[in-house]
Amino acid sequence: MNKTKIEWTEETWNPATGCTKVSAGCKNCYAEVMANRLQAMHVSGYENGFEFSIMPERLEQPLRKKKPTKYFVNSMSDLFHEKMPVEFLDAIFDVINRTPQHIYQILTKREDRMSEYFAKKTIPSNVWLGVTVEDRKSGLQRIDKLRIQKATIKFLSIEPLLEDLGKINLKGIDWVIVGGESGPKARPMKPEWAINIKQQ
Repeated sequence: MNKTKIEWTEETWNPATGCTKVSAGCKNCYAEVMANRLQAMHVSGYENGFEFSIMPERLEQPLRKKKPTKYFVNSMSDLFHEKMPVEFLDAIFDVINRTPQHIYQILTKREDRMSEYFAKKTIPSNVWLGVTVEDRKSGLQRIDKLRIQKATIKFLSIEPLLEDLGKINLKGIDWVIVGGESGPKARPMKPEWAINIKQQ
């Protein structure tokens, strides 16, 4: 678990690391750059660089913390990655259920796997569930899949915002984060794209 510079959370918990690109928002992935840097520095847990890897040794980290904490789960991966074993996903949610003092923010670009997983399971009340919405093509359809989930808080991470999203249906959405891309290869974001979302 690590303190983080991400403004909307307190700490990160990465029971898995690594990912694969699924949409335009993934092009300049900050987690990939960070994972490769950590691999070069021989940091434990990043021996595989950005290849998807589960980290059973990190599973019980939140159990050791009594102080209520807001965790961004898998900031260095996607919890619903296609290579994530269902048994390990179950073990992660077992830890979440056993630590009701914490809030777990789960963000995914894999809305189909998320929907499939929760079709037969109850989302713990201390889970905030979110999807990334970077553009119209991939992002907007994720909102509909999120909207039907029975999560305490449903949120959108509209970052990196890559184009004007036009009119969005925000019914049932509790919280929206908007931002541009960072890093040396950042694609530009026009202020009016963000203003459009704020007005809605």
